[in-house]
Amino acid sequence: MFEGVVSMVDGRGFHVDVDKVAEAGRGISRSVKDQQSFQLRGLCGDAGLYGHQGVHDALMDFCVRWSDGLDMLTDDADKIGSALTRAANAYRGVDDATARTLGGDPGEGAVKGG
Repeated sequence: MFEGVVSMVDGRGFHVDVDKVAEAGRGISRSVKDQQSFQLRGLCGDAGLYGHQGVHDALMDFCVRWSDGLDMLTDDADKIGSALTRAANAYRGVDDATARTLGGDPGEGAVKGG
């Protein structure tokens, strides 16, 4: 939405590299999307591959549990990625709104006047 408008926000007691926050949000969202298409449930194959039904069943149980855990982690990661993206957009939105209140370029006098 506001991508590329501002890269740093400073305030009393904090400094934010907005581009890095947005980059982290995008990276997490990409990782979540990549993970959503991968399921461990299909990893173990048929029981005949193991020569023993019990070994197959144990591996299947492990894969199902691990996949369920990954689903929970990716749900949490998706929320984090979305929150980072919203935060970056909020920083940029405030900066954009503030810039529109200026009557001119505040740096122009400093450059022209020395």
